[in-house]
Amino acid sequence: MEQVEIHIDSLIKQCLENNTTAQYALYEQYSSAMYSVAVRMMGNNQDAEDALQDAFVNAFQHLRKFDGRVTFGAWLRRITINVCLNKLRKQKLKWLELDFDIPDQTEQKEMIIDPGRINQAIEKLPSGCRTVFTLKAFEDYKHEEIAKALNISLSTSKSQYVRAKKLLSLSLKNLLEL
Repeated sequence: MEQVEIHIDSLIKQCLENNTTAQYALYEQYSSAMYSVAVRMMGNNQDAEDALQDAFVNAFQHLRKFDGRVTFGAWLRRITINVCLNKLRKQKLKWLELDFDIPDQTEQKEMIIDPGRINQAIEKLPSGCRTVFTLKAFEDYKHEEIAKALNISLSTSKSQYVRAKKLLSLSLKNLLEL
C-alpha cells in the first residue's frame, strides 16, 4: 500500500509540472473507479463519460489544492461526485411520487443476482431516487448531506431512498421469477 502511495505522490508532483505522461498514468490509475461512481450517479454511459472527463479536468486544474489529508482517490471521488451533482442539478431530477403503496416484501429469501442486473435496475430508477440511493448506499452520505447537496428536504431524501429500495426489491424479485 505504501508503495502505491509513493507512486501516486510521484505522479502528482509530475502532474504539477504539466507532465502529460504522468497525467495519463494518473487517469489510467483512477478512471475505472471514478467511471463507476459517475455511471451510478448519472444513470447512463454518455453522461457518465462527460462527468468523468469534467472531473479529471477539474482535478488537474485544482491539483495544487490537494493537501494529502485524504488519499488522492478519496479526493478525486469527491470531485467526481460534486461534478455529477452539479450536472444533475442542471437537469430536472424526476422525483418519485406514488399514488399507491409498494408492497412490503414479507418473505426474505437469499437472492443471488448478477451485479450487472443490479446496476441495470438502479439505472432504471427515476433520477431523483437513483441519485439519493447512490449517495446513501454507495457513497455513504447521510440524509442531511444529501438533502443539502440536492437542495431538498430531509424527508424527501429519506422517502426517495425508501422508495428506491422498494422499487429495486420489486425489480430484482421480478428478475428472479423470470
